[in-house]
Amino acid sequence: MAPPPPAPPSVTLRTVLLLLRVLTAAFLVITVVLISTNTVTLEVLRTSIKMRFNDVYAYRYMLSAAVIGLLYAVVQLFVTISQFATGITHPLSYQFNFYGDKIISYLLATGSAAGFGVSKDLKDTYLALIEFESTDPVDKFFSKGYASASLLLFAFVSLAVLSVFSSLALSKRPIQVS
Repeated sequence: MAPPPPAPPSVTLRTVLLLLRVLTAAFLVITVVLISTNTVTLEVLRTSIKMRFNDVYAYRYMLSAAVIGLLYAVVQLFVTISQFATGITHPLSYQFNFYGDKIISYLLATGSAAGFGVSKDLKDTYLALIEFESTDPVDKFFSKGYASASLLLFAFVSLAVLSVFSSLALSKRPIQVS
């Protein structure tokens, strides 16, 4: 006789998982908007230089990580809402959640780390090597970089918490014997 199937997650747990998915998506939307609008005009020795986020490779990587994470978060939101509404969980969703949460969370963590590192290093370098008429534009540009990296880090943390839940769900699912 086969053991009884595990009880479905409680409504409270499913609600927490849904809220974490929404929170992840919200952090990623704000990150994409902040980093993609990060542009500043620097005045250096009476010359204007327009600096954009895509002039910095790490900011491009950060944007790529946030967009990929956002696509994954939106897909997961639809799947989670569908499971919440119907109460039916596809057998492959356990593996999809497990592997997807792990891979995307690592991608978000590396994007955040790249953003923090380049913001610190380039800001110090710009201020040390170039004589600006005002440091406000440099501060504004790199402050947006820090803000984007921070939000990406928050998205990583919420996805890492979801990753723990997906690990637990995968370990508790019934084993299919053919």
